[in-house]
Amino acid sequence: MPGKIGAIIMAAGAGRRMGGRPKSLLLRDSVPLIERQLRALAQIGVSHAVVVLGHHSVCIEPVLVALQSQFGDSLDLRWALNPLPDDGPGSSLRVGLAALSPELDAVLVTLADQPLVEAADMRAVLAGWEGRGPEVELVVPSFEGEPGHPVVFGAGVRDAVVAMSGGAGLRDWRKAHSAQVQMLPVDHARHTLDIDTEADRAALAERYGIALEWPAGLDAGVAASG
Repeated sequence: MPGKIGAIIMAAGAGRRMGGRPKSLLLRDSVPLIERQLRALAQIGVSHAVVVLGHHSVCIEPVLVALQSQFGDSLDLRWALNPLPDDGPGSSLRVGLAALSPELDAVLVTLADQPLVEAADMRAVLAGWEGRGPEVELVVPSFEGEPGHPVVFGAGVRDAVVAMSGGAGLRDWRKAHSAQVQMLPVDHARHTLDIDTEADRAALAERYGIALEWPAGLDAGVAASG
């Protein structure tokens, strides 16, 4: 792996378009999506990971507690609560960055509701980071012109995002520093597909044959808690 890499998983959203349920707990083959992401990170050798929680922290945290004991020393798993998750992804990213070691060479950021991303996809993005151009500070996978996740960035981007406020974040930096962004073309939608609505869930089953199921007892309209 190129240098010392930390990871942030974004899982602070309310899931309002999914009936107010935590999308990261959707089950693929009986495994929560957030667990799939963490196991993929461990598989590629990431040693530090922070999950940013928000609206559904009470529901998600028990899953993380169980995984923390399973990973042991192989993955330093932590989580941090964004008290203002509705401020946007920039706000949640800053919470995650604050919980990561400042000594990291780079940070990988992924989303908790991506059902198709595999360890090989994460490894490919890290390979893109390792082979980046000399002025590149951010590597973004791209499918048919659409940017996706996970993304990887270095210390310069990290410092810039930390200095921002409110909802401002990585997207704003990317627009202002396009010359320092390297798009990594991919030939599949795994990096760009996430689940926002029940229609997305149905389309995933129809197109890819992958069924996502809600855990038992997690009914629509479950109270968001933080």
